[in-house]
Amino acid sequence: MIIKSNIPALNALNRLQKNNKNTASTLEKLSSGFRINKAADDAAGLSISEKMRAQIWGLDQAQRNIQDGISLIQTAEGGLAEIHNPNLQRLRELAIQAANDTLTKEDRQSIQEEVEQIKKAIDEIANNTEFNGIKLLNVPDSGKVTKTIEVMKTVTKTETTYVPEVIDLSKATSITIYERSTGLNELTIPLTSLPMSVEWSPPDSPTEKYLFEIYRYGFKTTAYGPVQGYTPGNNITGVRLNGLSGYDGITEMWANKIETTNGGWKLPDAQGDHSEQAILGDNLADYPDNTQDSHIAIRFEYMRAVTTATTVTVPELVTIEEDVNPKVILQVGANAGDTFEVDLSDVRTASLGIDQIKVDPREKAVEAIGKIDEAIQKVSVERSKFGAYQNALEHIHNNVSNYAVNLSAAESRIKDADMAKEIMEMTKNNILSQVATAMLVQANQTPRGVLQLLR
Repeated sequence: MIIKSNIPALNALNRLQKNNKNTASTLEKLSSGFRINKAADDAAGLSISEKMRAQIWGLDQAQRNIQDGISLIQTAEGGLAEIHNPNLQRLRELAIQAANDTLTKEDRQSIQEEVEQIKKAIDEIANNTEFNGIKLLNVPDSGKVTKTIEVMKTVTKTETTYVPEVIDLSKATSITIYERSTGLNELTIPLTSLPMSVEWSPPDSPTEKYLFEIYRYGFKTTAYGPVQGYTPGNNITGVRLNGLSGYDGITEMWANKIETTNGGWKLPDAQGDHSEQAILGDNLADYPDNTQDSHIAIRFEYMRAVTTATTVTVPELVTIEEDVNPKVILQVGANAGDTFEVDLSDVRTASLGIDQIKVDPREKAVEAIGKIDEAIQKVSVERSKFGAYQNALEHIHNNVSNYAVNLSAAESRIKDADMAKEIMEMTKNNILSQVATAMLVQANQTPRGVLQLLR
């Protein structure tokens, strides 16, 4: 007999531990419903089942994708149906009515008004039929659409104002005076140094005398006669500067401001009065109303252009070309490449060829009938196309559904637990655990027999 190592107790304990482990595993399978809860349960089976599970989830989502695609197609087909009937059918009816020669021009004009409203309604349906923001009936085959948007644009706005400026006579080479006593007399004075004074008598009226005083910013003419106390009239009808420079390329300037006084006359300067008084200009046939004035002050006034620039932000309509996908690609399977393409349509009046149809005169109405027939045919083809798409997607949906069911059954056979079998295993392991526990108790009692030998 030995007491150092209780081999029977160790064997009983080992068996008890294995039975408890098997019981715990069985309880895990029963509580989860899965035969494989971790890779240790079945490494190969776990790998296979997880791949199947990914396929099943993908197929479930694919079924929802297909249903969304069917809804998109039904939306497009509904818009086409509305364009087809009543709009195109009514349009054809109106064209046939207008082709009848019993109508007057006014009658056809009334019909044309309804035609325009129907065309507008067709374009509105085509432009507004959409699914989740995707336009369905205004997408050209080229995949390019033009649209007008409003953008805020920063621009420089210039404003030009004109500021009066008295001409500097020192920037001219000469001054020409025109006087009309009986005929038109002319005198040109070179401007050498300012101020300067020149006396002059008109050739056709030598008894008339003038004193011309030329200053930097003005010109003064004084008329006087040979008899003391006599104040003659001032017959100056025009004064012109020649060879002018520094005024935006202007080389000649006629006097355009006149101020008259009989006494106490003061020559205005560059900052002088700019009020409108009288205009001489180049109309030498005019006589200035200065017959009682011996003194006349004349000036040359230039309107200087002053341009100011300000930056402002203004709205602007911009036409842009936008890329649109002429196809809608549906993911109808669990794997890459399992796709289904839906070609979108363009059924606006311009695409249908009816945007310019007229019903007046009669020949135009007859022509419109043919164009409307072609439009009806095109819309019919598009409706047939979408109907074929819907049937194909429904078949694909049925196939995907069957595939998902069969794959779920296969995955279930690998991963799901057989509840009856697991309950049987749990019962067996419970019994074995209880027996192993009893045997462990017995094995622990065996070494106590050594004590009998000591008595």
